[in-house]
Amino acid sequence: MKYKLFLNRHSNKFGLFKLLLSVPFILFFFLSCSSSKQELRVSGYRFTYDGNKYFIRSIYCPNSPQSCNHLIGENFEAVDLDQDRVIDKIVKGNQTILGAQKIYDYALNMLEKENKLGIVEKNEERFKYTLERPYLVFQIISFQPEKGEPFNQFKIIQKRSELQQDASVFNDLKANGSLDEKLKGIFSLVDAQKYYKETINEGVRAHRISIIDSLIRVGDF
Repeated sequence: MKYKLFLNRHSNKFGLFKLLLSVPFILFFFLSCSSSKQELRVSGYRFTYDGNKYFIRSIYCPNSPQSCNHLIGENFEAVDLDQDRVIDKIVKGNQTILGAQKIYDYALNMLEKENKLGIVEKNEERFKYTLERPYLVFQIISFQPEKGEPFNQFKIIQKRSELQQDASVFNDLKANGSLDEKLKGIFSLVDAQKYYKETINEGVRAHRISIIDSLIRVGDF
């Protein structure tokens, strides 16, 4: 099922993203993808948090690495590479990931409350490995940014109910099997590392994860 909502007309229209493990949220106007015949959808949202002004720029092109959300402040920029409501990297400035996530969460919650959201399908399963256990889901996503080194993201999703899920998110910045930083959630880095290793081993056995020269990757690159 697909949903879409449009905001009041302005020179910049507002937009968003996707729900964890399911569908992405985004509002859009239409351009053309540089490398595809499909539509490139770009949107923006300006807001104020703690007295400072910020802007979210959301870019979406079906099945394209161009798709991402940028959180931009006066002296920093952060990016949500897979549009799952989690800041993945600080691109510029001295802001911490946890600090950027608080700002990002505030903006997403504002848009959610105002119903300024639309839903579009997004399929990136080729670079994602998911392992399900009772009440827990483990997921490894491999990223190859246009600029910078490849890295992996590890998610632990607690399934409290059909409608409620809590996520802990970590980065393996060198994609070498060792988690380097925690982005959000209740699981500790030590506990997450144990689950990460188990998930990697299962992925290798399932021929979904490769380890070449200590580089751990999901899918074909």
